Amino acid sequence: RDELYICGSVLSNRVNGEEAAYKKTAQGCLENMQAFSAGNIDKLDMIMLDYPGPNDESVRGQWKAFEEMKTNNLVDDLAVSNFSPAQLDAILVNPSATKPTVNQLPFSVAFHPRDILEYNAKRGVHVQSWSPLSRVLGRYGTDLASIGKNYGKSAAQVGLRWIVQSGASFCTQSKSKSHFE
Repeated sequence: RDELYICGSVLSNRVNGEEAAYKKTAQGCLENMQAFSAGNIDKLDMIMLDYPGPNDESVRGQWKAFEEMKTNNLVDDLAVSNFSPAQLDAILVNPSATKPTVNQLPFSVAFHPRDILEYNAKRGVHVQSWSPLSRVLGRYGTDLASIGKNYGKSAAQVGLRWIVQSGASFCTQSKSKSHFE
């Protein structure tokens, strides 16, 4: 367990209104804890809100459920995925709100919107790339392999290094035990 950083996720973006979003997200949190209990895991390192709700009230309801998880010592860090600056601000408008640790976004050599790192950093939120190599190797594989050749690195290693050198991080995931070995 000490070698793994375990992250759960909740998808509750299709409900409208603070109370409905809170209930749906709280249910997702409960389902995460029930699923992880099968592996004797009773606390997560991080829980991620996969997508923001359709409006500020819904986002605040989602976040309220996440903050309860943290208050109940079921998770260390709270995170979001695919949040725009305005959606982050829907959370951060409350000065006592727990700040998201991470905003997981599409970010890679192939897709890096202008100011994406800056607007998150301004809010104290770290950008983490999901699917860091999607659309990269096919489109830029030859160029990245050429760069990597000088350093004894693969195209994938160069693409991932670019993310880190840009100031972001990346994540990987797998349901296959062999991928961990």
